[in-house]
Amino acid sequence: MAATDRSRSEAAKQRRQDQLQRWQGSETDLTGPGPREAAAAATGARRARVRFAQGAVFMAACSAGDREEVAALLRQGADVNHANIDGLTALHQACIDENAEMVQFLVESGSDVNRGDNEGWTPLHAAASCGFIQIAKYLIEHGARVGVVNSEGELPLDVATEDAMERLLKAEIKKQGEGENALHS
Repeated sequence: MAATDRSRSEAAKQRRQDQLQRWQGSETDLTGPGPREAAAAATGARRARVRFAQGAVFMAACSAGDREEVAALLRQGADVNHANIDGLTALHQACIDENAEMVQFLVESGSDVNRGDNEGWTPLHAAASCGFIQIAKYLIEHGARVGVVNSEGELPLDVATEDAMERLLKAEIKKQGEGENALHS
């Protein structure tokens, strides 16, 4: 097996060498930099850098679990409730990723625990569907409403797959006074 891997590796290196030899002296090689690159080089200007929207940077930092970067972005004016094209906020994503520390940080920073995405799923729906009980408990303790329905008319209880999650949500429905009409499972 190792001999086969070695021969594949050698063959790949040889193909790359062949590509480089074909490229040397080709029209592309001889053409040199394009007009924009030549003008930038002549004036000493640096090439423009790609810049991402602050919301995208914020979401990426949250997904990476980088609390320091998230805090810095919030100090710079990032919207803690920024949503992507699907309506997912960083809090939704932290719930899906089972990142309890980021969930806590975002909630403490003012994230809306009841904000729905484009299909009406709240962070509690996400935590319930994934079976993340500690996150669901935390969200409920910080104002998440168990009686919110998504666009399919489903409560967080309806998307829960774990028995312990169902027990937690049923108890909370009674506690929040959402009534027996909400208990349809």
